Amino acid sequence: MNSIIDIVLPVFGLGALGYVASRLNYFPDKAIDGLSRFVFDIAVPAMLLRIFSGARLPEDVPWNLMISFYFPIMGIYLAGIAAALLAMRQNFMAAVLTGLGCAFGNMVLLGLPLVLRSLGEAAAVPFSIVLSVHGVSFYAITTVLMELGRNHGGALRQVALSIARELATNPFIIAIVAGIVLNFSNTPLPVPVDHLAEYLQQAVTPCALFTLGASLTRYHVAGQWRESLFIVAMKNLVFPLCVWMMAGQWLGLKPLWVMVVVLMAAQPSGVTFFIFAERYAINRGLAATTIFLSSVLSILTIPLVLYLFTTLGYGIGNN
Repeated sequence: MNSIIDIVLPVFGLGALGYVASRLNYFPDKAIDGLSRFVFDIAVPAMLLRIFSGARLPEDVPWNLMISFYFPIMGIYLAGIAAALLAMRQNFMAAVLTGLGCAFGNMVLLGLPLVLRSLGEAAAVPFSIVLSVHGVSFYAITTVLMELGRNHGGALRQVALSIARELATNPFIIAIVAGIVLNFSNTPLPVPVDHLAEYLQQAVTPCALFTLGASLTRYHVAGQWRESLFIVAMKNLVFPLCVWMMAGQWLGLKPLWVMVVVLMAAQPSGVTFFIFAERYAINRGLAATTIFLSSVLSILTIPLVLYLFTTLGYGIGNN
C-alpha cells in the first residue's frame, strides 16, 4: 500500500499544484497553452523518438495488445452512443459526443506520467503502440459521425483531407515512425541528440501533470448530472474492467501489458470531449461537468486499480 501512495501522491500532487497556481492566477491561460504545446509538440515526441529508436521492439505487430484495448473501447463508444439515443433521448450528434466521453481518456497528460512512474520505462513501448492510433482514430471516427449527423454536402471530402493532414503532421506519429525506422536500420541516435531527447523526456512527467491540473480550472460543474454520471461510470469504472477481462482473462497478455492497457483505460475523460463539444456547439456544459467529475473521481479509482494489481500479484513498484 505504501508503494501505491508513493506512486500516486506525487502524481496528483503535481496536478494539484498546477490547479492552485492557475486558480490563484499565478499561472494564466496563455502560460497553460504554452506549456501544453511544449508537452504535446516537443517533449513527448522527443521521448517517443528516443524510446522507439533504442527499445527492443516486437518483431510482429502485437495484435493481442491492440485487441485487448480497442475491442473494449469501441464497445464502450458504441454503448455510450446507444444509451444516449435510447435512454437519454439525445439527438445523433449529441449521442456521438456522449460516446466519445465514455471512451476517450486523458492519455498523455495523466496516463503517460502515471504509467511510467508506476510501471517503469519498460511500459513505454506497449503504451506508445496503443497510443499511436488512439487520438487519430477517434478524431477520425467522431468527425465523420458528426459530419454525417450535420449532413453538409461535400463535407466528408474535407474530413478525409483533414484526417490525412492530421496523420502526416501529428508529432507523435512522426516521432514513432522515425524511431522505428532508426531501430530497424540499427542506426542509433547521435549522442548529442540522444542527450537532448533525454532532457526533454525528464520534463514530460512534471510538465504534463502541472498542465493537467492547471487546465482543470477551465472546467466546472455545469448541470446535466444524470448524463455526466453515466459517462463517468462508463469511463472510470466499466471501461477498465472490460479491458482487464479482455487482456488478463481472455487473451492472457503478459502482466506488464495487462497493467499498461488497464491503466490506460482507467484514465479520466479527456479534453477532446470538450473540444468537439465547442467545435459543434453541442453539450458544452455536459463535457465540462464530465471532465471535472471524471478527473476528480480518478483520484480514487486509479489508486484502487493499482491496489487491485498488487493483490493479484502483479508487482506494482517492482517493474
